[in-house]
Amino acid sequence: MATKSPRFRLYDAEKAEQINPETLKLWNKYKIDMELRELSEKTQEAYKSDLFQWWIYVLDNQDNKSVTEIDEDDLTEFFYSCKTAGNNSRRMRRRMSSVAAFYKFLRKKKIVLVSPMEYIDRPAKDTDVVVQTYLTEEQIADMKQKLEDIISDKNITDLQRHQWMTMRAYALFSLSTMARVNAVRGVTWKQIDFENRVASQVVEKEGYIVDLYFSKETKSVLEELKTYREKHGIDDGGYLFAAKFGDGYNMPTSSTLNIWCKKIGSLIGVETLHPHDWRHSAATLLKNRGMALEDVSALLHHAGTDVTRKHYIKEDTKKLQSAKDDFEAF
Repeated sequence: MATKSPRFRLYDAEKAEQINPETLKLWNKYKIDMELRELSEKTQEAYKSDLFQWWIYVLDNQDNKSVTEIDEDDLTEFFYSCKTAGNNSRRMRRRMSSVAAFYKFLRKKKIVLVSPMEYIDRPAKDTDVVVQTYLTEEQIADMKQKLEDIISDKNITDLQRHQWMTMRAYALFSLSTMARVNAVRGVTWKQIDFENRVASQVVEKEGYIVDLYFSKETKSVLEELKTYREKHGIDDGGYLFAAKFGDGYNMPTSSTLNIWCKKIGSLIGVETLHPHDWRHSAATLLKNRGMALEDVSALLHHAGTDVTRKHYIKEDTKKLQSAKDDFEAF
């Protein structure tokens, strides 16, 4: 049974007035909608409390974006902060329901086309919300080796081998490009330029068109996957990471990618592995290897380095300690 959550208060009357103007304008429309639907005063206050706590978090930590600019990464970070502050699964589900209901209203009014809540896994009864995992270089090397061992196993079926080859290609492509979940799942072979190792004209957040750059290792894995499909007559519908649905293949859903991550994570003892973790992990590894923050931010397609530093980079504490030791002579 879930224990009662400790108080987690983000509300601040002064900060509430500083929330993004567009967000507040949409909130007023939502209030009218709730009144017309004759929701109780208590229910409306509960929604207000949840939503304003979220928006104050956005004000403090996510550049005070409008709700129309927020994506699943932003929401995951907010929910994770609530979870680590002590919210139990029942409280987390209520927060998520409040946010989802608000986005449902925005979709109904055609203010947003897609709700980012569609890509958030809600906690089951008395279980934890999704957490951020930062893979180490050792874990990634272990993952590659174990995937290779499975794919090379002569005792698995052709269908199983193809699935594991696809999952391996998905993992390496996601790590190498650091692209968001929705961008990755929709990439087609027509967009792949093997010679220059780039996926061109990929639709990213807010409809932006970007190019994704992948490694030589990823190129080799993709070529191997493409050859395997051609040899075995697999019609992938043109998608790199085609998933099997019934008798055919099509673009994978976000849920499918989440399942693949769980399977891969279980190979290396990282049960919490989630599609967004490829992005965070690669960004951190590149930064800690010495790549300029500005370059990492550009590869993540962030508007600036603040979001990159706050939410995507996990500092190498050993390196920080070593640097401190070099200067600490007092």
